Amino acid sequence: MRVLMVSTNREMLPDPVAPLGAAYVAASLKQAGHAVGFLDLQFVPDLVSAVKDACRSFRPDAVGLSIRNVDNVAFPHSVSYLPEIASAVRALKAAGVKVIVAGGSGFTLMPAELLNALGLNLGIVGEGEAAFPELLRMIEKKQPVNNMPGLAYRYGGGCFVNPSKKVSNLDLYPAPDRSLIDNVAYMREGGAGNIQTKRGCSFNCAYCTYPIVEGKKVRMRAPDKAAEEFHRASREYGLKHIFVVDNVFNFPPEHAKAFCRGLIQRGVSAGWSCYLNPAFVDAELVELMARAGCKGVEFGSDSAADSVLDALGKGFKRADIVSASELCRKADLPFCHSLLLGAPGETVETVAATLDTMDMVRPNAVIAMLGVRVFPGTALAKRAAKENALKGRPVGLAPVFYFSPGLDIDTVAGRLGEYGRTRPNFIMPGIHLRMTDKIRARLRAYGFIGPLWEYLRA
Repeated sequence: MRVLMVSTNREMLPDPVAPLGAAYVAASLKQAGHAVGFLDLQFVPDLVSAVKDACRSFRPDAVGLSIRNVDNVAFPHSVSYLPEIASAVRALKAAGVKVIVAGGSGFTLMPAELLNALGLNLGIVGEGEAAFPELLRMIEKKQPVNNMPGLAYRYGGGCFVNPSKKVSNLDLYPAPDRSLIDNVAYMREGGAGNIQTKRGCSFNCAYCTYPIVEGKKVRMRAPDKAAEEFHRASREYGLKHIFVVDNVFNFPPEHAKAFCRGLIQRGVSAGWSCYLNPAFVDAELVELMARAGCKGVEFGSDSAADSVLDALGKGFKRADIVSASELCRKADLPFCHSLLLGAPGETVETVAATLDTMDMVRPNAVIAMLGVRVFPGTALAKRAAKENALKGRPVGLAPVFYFSPGLDIDTVAGRLGEYGRTRPNFIMPGIHLRMTDKIRARLRAYGFIGPLWEYLRA
């Protein structure tokens, strides 16, 4: 079949992100013998025209619609991506495409809601590398598909979602087809390519969607193979900086260290950055990361008050945040802390304690979100329902945010504004404080690569 992969993500902040998931699926489709076209809507000026032109030139028999996110998870300036995704679907239908299969991390979170909202009949929940080619094979052979693992479908006025099947050995998949991605544009506008060394999350953060999207079991690629892909991607596609998109790079710690050793053995070919958990940082890891070319790390700290960390199920303490920060500073490794203020157990006092800790550890940047976006199937969604924290608003496609009951949001917002105005390393995406497309474009125009937070002082 002729299959057109369409990546719908158009968000530019904090940076445009190369469609790694769609490139993985495209590679598997090619391996299965399909002719594959690729349309990335990230940089196109006219979405509808781009879709029509791609359909006219490629003439697809089927389309894989990749949905990365449904909104920007920012309060109070929330942005829904659904209108643009719906425009792409309408353009595909107008071009005569009969088989449109939705997928991606955003779709996996709310498959039934998105099928209904977009007027689609088929979708793939979870990993698409094996499931999408199998679905196309069954469609070609006119076989019934309703019992296929990972299939979401509408039929007879209802919507059904079959349990997905995870692949235990990630190295069975072909590497993502980066030849389909405009790597030059992503380096210029986003400052990085990307790579994945593992999938799955065994942690219990109350709000987190990774266990829903990737499963609770951590499935690791062979570190040496991941290091070889990193080296090849930087060499063949000119990626000067690569972001490791693992939800937590440093768990298990030995896997992270083995990956670093693999990079060191091959010679540093590009800078890179990643997400870290403060509880699994030691001197050996930091030293290996620095030697392997790491240029910056982002800690998903959320808070520096132990009571809030406990309520969020983070599994680490304030002391871990302090210790990890000190290790990064000793190694001269730039670091950033991300905060979710207003979470369960939050008070004006715990917010003040968290900000005081940020002043003490002196990160290169602090990225603060006020309120926590609630997604279906998470522990936070259950807690919000029990507390009636959302005042009857449904958890679904329309963004809703959790705030600790009794927390004076105006007081906290005022405190954050006052704090942020006097700290040049403080970013609040929800109010566009030091996080605008104008700032992003200006820094990229200067040739800065890697995460933008490293260059805010510039």
